[in-house]
Amino acid sequence: MDGNTTVDTTAPSRTLLRQMREGSRVNEGGDTLPESHLWQLYCELRQRGEERAEDIFLRGLKNLHRRRALGGVNLSENDPNPSEHQLVDDPMLRELWRAYKRCICAARVVPASQLLRDIEDQLTH
Repeated sequence: MDGNTTVDTTAPSRTLLRQMREGSRVNEGGDTLPESHLWQLYCELRQRGEERAEDIFLRGLKNLHRRRALGGVNLSENDPNPSEHQLVDDPMLRELWRAYKRCICAARVVPASQLLRDIEDQLTH
């Protein structure tokens, strides 16, 4: 992981999985993109070969997306690490994540919905 990560890479996988579950239920008013933290956790767990990471990541991402789409929540749109998409080897997944974050940061949840489906397809097929 690079220097802009918010993940403790020394923590056990069990702790990171718990953080990923909790990350999708973040409270309003944070100063960084909650999806970014979720992504970084996922990338660390993916690197470790943790099989449950994809499912928990997708559920968390969908939960955050749903909250954004409903409106009335104050989730940050500040992207702390615009190059974090490079944390994975898969070039398609990298580009999908980068495009998804751009949409979220621009408050464009409708196009982000399609990108979220594409990310899910890429991870599950």
